[in-house]
Amino acid sequence: MPVLQGFVLTLITCLALHCAPASAEALKLVTLAYPPYINEVGGVPDGPVVEIVKEAFRRSGQEVSISFYPWTRGLNMVQTGQADGLFTIKKTPERERFLLFPEEPLLSQDYVFFVRKDSRIRFTGDYASLAPVRIGIVRNTSYGARFDEAVQQGVFSRLEAANDYLHIFRMLLAGRVDAVICSHLVGLSYLRELKALNQVSVSGPPSETAYSYLVFTREHDHSATASAFDKAMSGMKKDATLSRLLAPIR
Repeated sequence: MPVLQGFVLTLITCLALHCAPASAEALKLVTLAYPPYINEVGGVPDGPVVEIVKEAFRRSGQEVSISFYPWTRGLNMVQTGQADGLFTIKKTPERERFLLFPEEPLLSQDYVFFVRKDSRIRFTGDYASLAPVRIGIVRNTSYGARFDEAVQQGVFSRLEAANDYLHIFRMLLAGRVDAVICSHLVGLSYLRELKALNQVSVSGPPSETAYSYLVFTREHDHSATASAFDKAMSGMKKDATLSRLLAPIR
């Protein structure tokens, strides 16, 4: 009997170990420097949106690692499953086909047009007022549904693309583009870095207010992770953690 009991105990233990869920591995998240929301300090991710992401996954009990990549490469990594997630990104119908968007966004941003202070360009709120203008954009970037639709409809005749915002703002300062569309706070941050705040101004009202998200690859099943992330973000909204973390840059 003791031998049988020992065998049963061993069998139960083995089954329990076999059936128990494996410890969750750290999710590989990719991002890019996007000051003041996401900063790279000595290769270490910092900034309010980084803190929001870390806190949301801490609340859901999921470990994460965060690495910096150029925007197009990071987008390709999450599209092909080389990375589990990416932040921040706008929602578009095309992106929803290969990316899993949670319900809760990370933040909202006002997108505006920056022009040189000596420019006569005036954005009236109607994109037709910018139809002949050379507008600087970053490749593979969405600036909100309204702007994206105008691009598809051919409203803008002269879009100039660069790989990052530093490059596109340098083009603006050099007169190679006439306007740059960018998140208001992000644009101010880059102009501050370029010591060019006194050379550039915002023309007209915001193009629109758009939401940005953390997304997951569809190459693996991250539906449960996305649900847990939504729950954590909802809780952070209710207990004012989100507003507290974003307050310093508002």
